[in-house]
Amino acid sequence: MKIEITLSFIFILLFTSSIYGYNKENSCEKLMQNGNNLEAVDAAKKIKNQYDKHFCLGKAYYRSNMHELAIKAFNDSEEGAELPADQMFSILYKGIAERDSGSINISSKTFTRGLETAKLGNSKYLQMERRFLYQLGQNALSTNEYDESIDFFSKSIVISVNDDERAEGFDRLSLAYYGKKKLDKAIEYALKASNMYLRTGDLNNYADKQLNMATYHLENNAPDRSLRLLEKLEQFAKDNGSQYYEAKALLEQSLVFKSKGDEQNAIARFNIGFDIAKSIGAKDLLPPKK
Repeated sequence: MKIEITLSFIFILLFTSSIYGYNKENSCEKLMQNGNNLEAVDAAKKIKNQYDKHFCLGKAYYRSNMHELAIKAFNDSEEGAELPADQMFSILYKGIAERDSGSINISSKTFTRGLETAKLGNSKYLQMERRFLYQLGQNALSTNEYDESIDFFSKSIVISVNDDERAEGFDRLSLAYYGKKKLDKAIEYALKASNMYLRTGDLNNYADKQLNMATYHLENNAPDRSLRLLEKLEQFAKDNGSQYYEAKALLEQSLVFKSKGDEQNAIARFNIGFDIAKSIGAKDLLPPKK
């Protein structure tokens, strides 16, 4: 998924406010919306406003996987920002591009600077504070610094303003606790995230967290709970027309039955799940070719 969707989500939420000066109707943005990222690079260079020019150029480079050029463009846009919020948005994108280029430590320093900048606005930029805290948590999680990631995600949840943001925080907290092998806590926050995703209608993330919880229960020596979750998810997927998650739930059920020593049910669930996955071309669910 993840980063491009995350960036798009941030973009939608933040630029609905008048405290941001960026013109999201420029020609560069419109080209990116249609997936024409390289054409968007050329369009960005023709924009007269210096902030808009460099910011959209950074986004277009980022989406074209040209991370070093994206970092430079976001840096230039930060220098050309006239409003504090535009400056922070450039810092946020720059930090994400730095992380994707492999420079985690530099990225964390960038996010920390952004967080400190956001705090200067007292409560005016809480939305930005949350995003910097969340991204710092992501960095810590990616380097297995679980205690730090728990601290960052917990703080981000406190200042979340809607269920989408809370779901995001709970989701990552569950992963951090799982990394620490605190399975009860991982289950607790996975359940909270799952409920939030269901409430907001984010059914894919809901299904993914159900799968996570099933794994946590299995590792927590509760295979029957794991199986019940997976059977409910299988039915949920059927009811909502998702053969992908139906197949995935069945394949995971196969693993649970195998752990219980029930080879007959393990094979039966695997075969059904495999056939569905094959019929829809879900290559990520199929066993690798030997």
